[in-house]
Amino acid sequence: MRSLPIVLSVLCLLAVTDEALAFQFAPFRVKFDPTGPGASQLFTVKNNTDQSATVQIRATTREVDENGVEKNEDAEKDFTIYPPQVILKPHAQRSVRIQWMGDANLKDEKAYRIIAEQLPVNLDKDAPHHSAVKFLVDYRAAAFVTPSGLAPDLKMESSDATTVGGKKMLDLVFNNAGTQHLLLRNLTLELKDDKGHSVTLKGDKALKHIDGEGILAGHKRRFTLPWPKDLTGSLQTVDFTFDKQAF
Repeated sequence: MRSLPIVLSVLCLLAVTDEALAFQFAPFRVKFDPTGPGASQLFTVKNNTDQSATVQIRATTREVDENGVEKNEDAEKDFTIYPPQVILKPHAQRSVRIQWMGDANLKDEKAYRIIAEQLPVNLDKDAPHHSAVKFLVDYRAAAFVTPSGLAPDLKMESSDATTVGGKKMLDLVFNNAGTQHLLLRNLTLELKDDKGHSVTLKGDKALKHIDGEGILAGHKRRFTLPWPKDLTGSLQTVDFTFDKQAF
């Protein structure tokens, strides 16, 4: 799954109305400083509907394994969120301030999710009651606590041929050995085999599910691509370039 600045989940719950509530939450991607004014950031929650909505805001840790599976745990002790829950009238908006309360002397970047989730609460007493399904929105913003002077350090740990479903595939493992996350924006791969053939892969079509992916500091990511048909020999080298700007 692509690690976008915000992951939008839709939860299907039994509800009392057939109108799906929706809201906006911003920013989708944010950097906190460990100390100083930048340790506090302002978020905005906006109700886009004609009904009142209740939204809860919370923080979780963020770890991503080699295959891109994300694991989250409660991070209540690391942040102060005020208010942690808001009730929004139709088309109203509210600011939420989030303050980093963790280690002021971080050496490496720490990754989190700031989650805003709509609660299944009917606040409109006069709203019609129907037996239906309500789609509740769950925004997951990417948040990073980033000391100054950090940088990613991306290496190609391995590049091999593999077989998936009977098809020859290219198996790549990237290792971000640096102290800051990175995004594989505008990624270009230059591949060469032992028969002198070379292939350049770039763009979302050729690098589907890779271009734009994030790799956290101190983490690895594995990606599998269709084997380029022009490479008829054994893979010899894989060189890569990408836009190194993290934010």
